[in-house]
Amino acid sequence: MMDKLWSERIKFFLLGILVVTGILFLAGADTLSPPPPNYGRFQISSWATSFGNNSGGVGAFVVDTITGETKTVYSRIYGNPDEGKLIKNDLKKPFVAID
Repeated sequence: MMDKLWSERIKFFLLGILVVTGILFLAGADTLSPPPPNYGRFQISSWATSFGNNSGGVGAFVVDTITGETKTVYSRIYGNPDEGKLIKNDLKKPFVAID
């Protein structure tokens, strides 16, 4: 009788260890979810300057705050009619595709 009681206790103890181990494995299975987004990694800034009374320039650049790399994505010179010139327009390209 005493042997049977100890064998049942050991059986339930091992079953409890198995259940707790399974719960720990399931709780640690967070590797299936995607990594969190990288908010704030890329920042955009714009600039403008005047070349005189009727002309100037405008533009924008993007900074990768992780690597420190800066790329110009838009640049345009404006002025009197037929004097404006679009120098660069990469606004719809991904950061790695901007040259």
